[in-house]
Amino acid sequence: MASPNPHGDGDSGEPTSVRPYVVAEGRTEAKHMLDLMACVRATNQAAIAPGLTHQHLKVLAACRAAGDTESVTVGDVVTAVPFPLLVARILLSDLIESGAVVHRLTVVTGEPPSPELLQRFHRALTNWDAPNPRSGKPGRVS
Repeated sequence: MASPNPHGDGDSGEPTSVRPYVVAEGRTEAKHMLDLMACVRATNQAAIAPGLTHQHLKVLAACRAAGDTESVTVGDVVTAVPFPLLVARILLSDLIESGAVVHRLTVVTGEPPSPELLQRFHRALTNWDAPNPRSGKPGRVS
């Protein structure tokens, strides 16, 4: 039987499945542009940040996975929480606004790789696990 409370089942204290739109409180954009390679780190301000939801605390725990002094990437946080990328970015942005998390943008220097190089790399990765026609075993296709 479904719980009358959409945010919890009443017995274990764990929230039930909630739609991403509800978790993000109807928002569809984060205040901070967070690249997947951007680094985030939890601060000591988390204990006094008002209005943190259960979902915010899950994201905060993922930020602390490497310890209080180590940073993790946004990509690491996204893979550790049960929310889609956009929702995780919105929650991370909320935590940055509250001071519970600090972030550092990733700066790419130099020239980006050529499209030809990227296509060759993609083909190599695509063919790597393809079955070898001679042996039938997975591996590099000759």
